[in-house]
Amino acid sequence: MAIEANLRLAEVPIGLMQLDIMLPSQHFRAPRKQAPEQRLMIAVLQDAFECIEKHRFSTDSHRRRLFREAEEWFFADEVEWPYSFESICGVLDLDVDAVRQRLRIVPESQPVPVSREAVRQA
Repeated sequence: MAIEANLRLAEVPIGLMQLDIMLPSQHFRAPRKQAPEQRLMIAVLQDAFECIEKHRFSTDSHRRRLFREAEEWFFADEVEWPYSFESICGVLDLDVDAVRQRLRIVPESQPVPVSREAVRQA
């Protein structure tokens, strides 16, 4: 009713301005059924993410080992093993480089970029 009153005040003919009402079930598509192998791949990827996030700054040797193993898995150039990071990204249609960049970790072989501000402070 308030919308109709506003339209009258704005002198817009009500017949020209009809609202489209959309139900949530019409807006959101039903999730696709995933094969068990895909669900397992998602679980492996999620576990590796959690190892990175939970143990990133850990001082405990066991947790540091979990972090290093997950980090090595993310940066391995392995495509032959079905559950390697790159194979999982291929199956799940994920951009390998984008996922790696999102982790915000730099492999040991690459130098850590230094900002100009950090150089000035040193």
